Amino acid sequence: MKKPTAKPAADADQVAAYLLLNPDFLESHPQVFETLNVPHPTGGAVSLVERQVAALRERNRALTARLDAVIEAAHRHDGQYRKLLELAAALAACRDVPALLHALATHLKRDFGTDALRVLAPASAAPGATPLLVSAFDAAPFAADIDSSKARCLPEADLPAVRPYLDAQVASAAIVPLAAGNAPALLLLGAHDAERFSPELGTLLLDRLARLVGAYWHGLVAG
Repeated sequence: MKKPTAKPAADADQVAAYLLLNPDFLESHPQVFETLNVPHPTGGAVSLVERQVAALRERNRALTARLDAVIEAAHRHDGQYRKLLELAAALAACRDVPALLHALATHLKRDFGTDALRVLAPASAAPGATPLLVSAFDAAPFAADIDSSKARCLPEADLPAVRPYLDAQVASAAIVPLAAGNAPALLLLGAHDAERFSPELGTLLLDRLARLVGAYWHGLVAG
């Protein structure tokens, strides 16, 4: 049986003939026109048209890259807010602090790249023992964080202060304040990835996490 031969690619004459029969092709396919290289003989000089076309193509590439970055960021933020809603639903079902800490550990490790977490708070906050709650801690290094309502990612120099509460492999960490006053509470988050809680990153998501978890924490502890 004779094997079918591959169809040869269109040669230059065929392309030219097609374009002559379809003069509106480039108008209906602008992406082709944008990539065409149409020389303008001007001796040894570069024509103004070529320079304008080159500049427009560069602008188009830059705008396309910016649009791709915006779309990627939108998808990422949409995923983060969806995970926050799932966490909020889980916290709403908690009836005591140990259950809240268990829900936090489950969702933060699964959805937010957290490898270790602890809550520093008075023992009175959770009468039931839980390894996720540390009641015997020195509050002095965290005084500014306790008084603040802002979460922060720690610089490398501050990591030794939180590693004893997390684990020795933590390469980046964040402090999320949950409560101040006479019964302060801090949520410590740690990751083995040095970039996960880098100080160079924004804290918008962590601040929203602070308000969300802090509200449920206050409701359970005060209640």
